[in-house]
Amino acid sequence: MKRLIRLLLIFTLYLSLGACSTLSGLKFWGDEDEEEEGPAELIRITESVNLDSEWNKKFGSDNNFGRLVPAFSNDTIIHISSNGYLAAIDSDSGSDLWTRETEDLVSGAITVGFKKIFYGTLNGDLVTLDFKDGTEIWRSQTSSEILAPPVTNGSTVAAQTSDGKITGFNVKDGEQKWVHQNTIPKLTLRGTATPILSNGFIFTGFANGKVSMIYPDSGAIRLEIPVTINEGKSELERVIDVDGKSIVSDNILVSASYQGNITAIDLQQGQVAWQEKISSIHDLVTVRSRIIAIDEKDSIKGFGLTSGAILWQQDGLRLRGISSPAALGNNFAVGDFEGYIHILDAKNGSFVGRKKVSNRPILEVVSEGSYLVVVDDSGRLFYLSVS
Repeated sequence: MKRLIRLLLIFTLYLSLGACSTLSGLKFWGDEDEEEEGPAELIRITESVNLDSEWNKKFGSDNNFGRLVPAFSNDTIIHISSNGYLAAIDSDSGSDLWTRETEDLVSGAITVGFKKIFYGTLNGDLVTLDFKDGTEIWRSQTSSEILAPPVTNGSTVAAQTSDGKITGFNVKDGEQKWVHQNTIPKLTLRGTATPILSNGFIFTGFANGKVSMIYPDSGAIRLEIPVTINEGKSELERVIDVDGKSIVSDNILVSASYQGNITAIDLQQGQVAWQEKISSIHDLVTVRSRIIAIDEKDSIKGFGLTSGAILWQQDGLRLRGISSPAALGNNFAVGDFEGYIHILDAKNGSFVGRKKVSNRPILEVVSEGSYLVVVDDSGRLFYLSVS
């Protein structure tokens, strides 16, 4: 009876926190005396890539609501905090070009394009600002909280919401153009996939394990294929969210799901090209014709883009709470829970660089050329050069 009560308390705690990125960290069964695996200890590496800290600055309060991903636009970095503090920053000096207090609770940011800035709020507002000074142009209401950056092609901006919908709006005036909805399971992870624009289509995944290929201006569906089939016996086992960002390369769409698969879809044939078992909530990236995927225990795997073969596996960051990867030339970068940035070679998964930049967990890593923008869980922004 006591064990049942303990189980219910843990599960209730998970539901109340909501912001947990994975269910795997919660232990519901097994021997209470069983020793749990801890995070991997970092081993000494031979560094061939140097990371230098150029500047860093604090952005408002802790990032608690959703994915706040900084955006590059030429020599300007745009970032917003969870409590709505927005700034355009000169990347060379780290000085503010302009700032604005939006007073929004921001949960999905930022997208920059076509001289505009887009972000989403916890209340479901999609907000559009002028790039030159942050003046608000329009805001439109969606059906639920927006937990990932929007996407735009210049005429339509689309935002995905936590209730299984993605909605397209007119970029000029914010008028709603279309809504596409997927039925979502009773139990899901708190988060959504980040929509991407490629080959003239919007691609995104949903909590039911499906990925959709959408015409941006009409919302019509060109293709919708399950990455994973719901076959679990319990509600927990049937959680198969596609929460990470998919990638499109060489007319192949690749997506991964929690407790499911990584699946490559041939867009010309409209059918599955290959599929491998993995449980992942992270974004995918492609480097050197390799798909970089991170599983639920932070093992990093390199898959062949066309073959799906696992070319290498790196377990040196296992259970270190690593961020989604960012492509960096022939390498890629990830951050971990101790504030380290790691650079790995995409060819074989070996470590080629490392630097501790924060005493807090790293949430987001974004690359542009030979530079990285890093965000930790206190909301601090770091700018690094890579050589």
